[in-house]
Amino acid sequence: MTQKYVLLSFNYQKGKPKVTVKLKYKEKSKYFSFLVDSGSDYTLISQSDAVTLGIDYKEINAPEIKIEIADLTTMHTKKVPLTLLIDTFELNIPVLIAKEPVERLLGRKGVFPKFDITFKERLEEIEFKYYQEV
Repeated sequence: MTQKYVLLSFNYQKGKPKVTVKLKYKEKSKYFSFLVDSGSDYTLISQSDAVTLGIDYKEINAPEIKIEIADLTTMHTKKVPLTLLIDTFELNIPVLIAKEPVERLLGRKGVFPKFDITFKERLEEIEFKYYQEV
């Protein structure tokens, strides 16, 4: 067996390694811009983002999880499974929904194991490389 790969390349947005991807929950979906964060375990969105997908924070049947973000702010979150589309790749990933306003972060769980991700700071590009067996 040999391997080939699909390369997805994204330009930084406003000087940051951000990618625009689609999140889906049941029948609703929306494009969001995420900061790609190799230091974040989970993908993180705000409660207001969740509302646009038809998710009511109070109705999520999951325990509340307190997390600490980079600036040492404590946030209250709940974990839900969502579908993430990066280009043509569809992934089911765990997402933390924060009660508080927060910058969207694309974390490692469910995403990073599927791709080799390269930050090209000098070129202000980020690459997602997906390997396939042929």
